[in-house]
Amino acid sequence: MLKQIKLQNAIKRKNIELEQLITKKQERQEKIEMLKRAIEEAKTEDEAEEVNKSIEDLEKEFPDDLDDKIEDIKAEITEINNQLEDIENKYNKQKDNEENEKEERNKNMTNINKLQTREALKTGNYYERAEVKEFYEGVKNIRALNGGDLLIPEIVINRIMDIVGDYSTLYKLVDKVRIGGKGRIILDTDDTEATWLEMGGTIGATDVGTLTKVDFDGFKVGKGVLISNELINESIINLDDYITKKIGRALAKAIDKAILNGEGASAKQPEGILTKLTGDRKVNAPCNDLEAIVKNIGLIDTGENKVGEIVALMKRSTYYNKVLGFSINVDSNGNVVGKLPNIKNPDLLGLRVEFSQYMEEDKILFGDFEKYTLVERGDITINESKEYKFFEDQTAYLGKGVFDGKITDEKGFALVTLTESEVLQVDSKTIKELEKTIKTKQKLIEQLDKEIEEKQAINNEQIENSEQTEA
Repeated sequence: MLKQIKLQNAIKRKNIELEQLITKKQERQEKIEMLKRAIEEAKTEDEAEEVNKSIEDLEKEFPDDLDDKIEDIKAEITEINNQLEDIENKYNKQKDNEENEKEERNKNMTNINKLQTREALKTGNYYERAEVKEFYEGVKNIRALNGGDLLIPEIVINRIMDIVGDYSTLYKLVDKVRIGGKGRIILDTDDTEATWLEMGGTIGATDVGTLTKVDFDGFKVGKGVLISNELINESIINLDDYITKKIGRALAKAIDKAILNGEGASAKQPEGILTKLTGDRKVNAPCNDLEAIVKNIGLIDTGENKVGEIVALMKRSTYYNKVLGFSINVDSNGNVVGKLPNIKNPDLLGLRVEFSQYMEEDKILFGDFEKYTLVERGDITINESKEYKFFEDQTAYLGKGVFDGKITDEKGFALVTLTESEVLQVDSKTIKELEKTIKTKQKLIEQLDKEIEEKQAINNEQIENSEQTEA
């Protein structure tokens, strides 16, 4: 690589020198043409002498070997280009050999999915696979790579992403696609019904679905891991358990945060759901009004199209402080009626509740999370990290993966912000006036009660007299 840079610099300098010589040659030719005309125009001896002097000056300014120098530099540039071509051919050949070896190795490996990886772990066959042994042997000798990346085999990637699913809330909810290089997903956004027509009729252009392209890029996410040299030299089982869990947990946190709050390509991150939601997809609702909260599910489940499972995502504290109370019903005596909420598997009117530390307080995100696509791009690699100051008897590793993500349908989400109910503020003067009014009303009530009692007594007396007279 250094030799290649050195040769490229040499070519640059030679080209500058060549341009200067060619410019001089052009200047010399122009002056020669001028001298030819001067010779033809010379009439006297003095004029002829002046021309001879100009020729001598031209010979001093432009040496006779100018053409030879130009040819020599051209030859040198050709030689350097040949050397560069040899280096590039050698590099490309080496790269092709590495790719062929990788392809051959992949052909020899049995394609294994996550379910098969779990089974291999149960039986212990995972640790006996050649690619797993080869990878962890590479981890132990990673310094020999001289800064290169150690490719994590497919079966270990499956194990890491399985762990990501265990520690992540959102990874298991969203749609996942694994591709290499730049990717594009084609979506049919047309949701109108088909048109009835005669059997031999022609279907019009309006009955053809509308396709939308969603382009995905790739952004690197990495995690530095310090591993004691004692652990490195232990069995594959201990080393695998430590590395896969460390990388898996770190990826889970990074992916969850990006799915919700990713700032997009400008920040070299996936696009977050909360970042992209706009307009009527963001609403407010009183925190003590369950109906006002859950009716916003209708923003997603409009009845026009079939939707997947809608999940309510919120912070744990939001659930305990604002939502849990809706699941506890008591009668007038304070006795609990109906079933108690299931804290282990929380729900909101039967709707599954999931927790995320990356949600803001007092906010609930209702969503069909398959309307968000997470792209897992390329391979996950690991190399020795040069950025960390090592502690004694420890080696730092850097695990890296490339991901991207975007909302594929904004209508699949609705963000509800819980607002506090307004409290009527009353000053002390108004309170005194209200108390005075209440006392006045109480006196009137007492007076009315007294009048009613007196009238009742008179009526009772009249009834008694009437009965005695009849007797």
